[in-house]
Amino acid sequence: MLEVRKKLPSYKMRDEIVDTIRNNQVVVLSGETGCGKTTQVAQFLLEDAVASGEGSVCRIVCTQPRRISAISVAQRVADERGEKIGKSVGYQIRLETVQPRVEGSILFCTTGIVLQWLQRDPLLSQVSHLVLDEIHERDMVSDFLICIAKDLIKVRPDMKVILMSATLNADQFSAYFGGCPMIHIPGFTYPVKEYYLEDVIETIK
Repeated sequence: MLEVRKKLPSYKMRDEIVDTIRNNQVVVLSGETGCGKTTQVAQFLLEDAVASGEGSVCRIVCTQPRRISAISVAQRVADERGEKIGKSVGYQIRLETVQPRVEGSILFCTTGIVLQWLQRDPLLSQVSHLVLDEIHERDMVSDFLICIAKDLIKVRPDMKVILMSATLNADQFSAYFGGCPMIHIPGFTYPVKEYYLEDVIETIK
């Protein structure tokens, strides 16, 4: 699994990503699908916190626009870490949750779940890093959460906000947060084969 991780473009930029996030409260990460940002960035942050002796106060929350994404990404990250889901990695969606340990953990959840937390805890006091993934999809809930995050960082200077987007409109998000730093992760192209329905029907009879 580690060898697979090392082949991802994001892994080659690990130190730059970690240093930029450590030195800035808000960072925009842009990269094409397949560069590894969704599965790797949260792991980089957790590993860095543990190495720095801050693992006990590191609680990373990563939002996903869809429930199936939250579950599948959490499972993938747990596999990469050689763990069962529910140790350092967990997920929470509507009506279903597998919570990770409280200290030194990564939780993948839908955007709506974070909005529910905000009703009970407006400062998200238990969250050290808020990672908003796939923000380029621009639905109402994610845009609303971005607006809240902009206000939240003023009263939570200790919390980091990482915005992850496709390259299309990363500049807009950086400008919205006062020109915060941007990191671009190069794309990674996977080989694609095309199959037509009539060929599939012939193949499976």
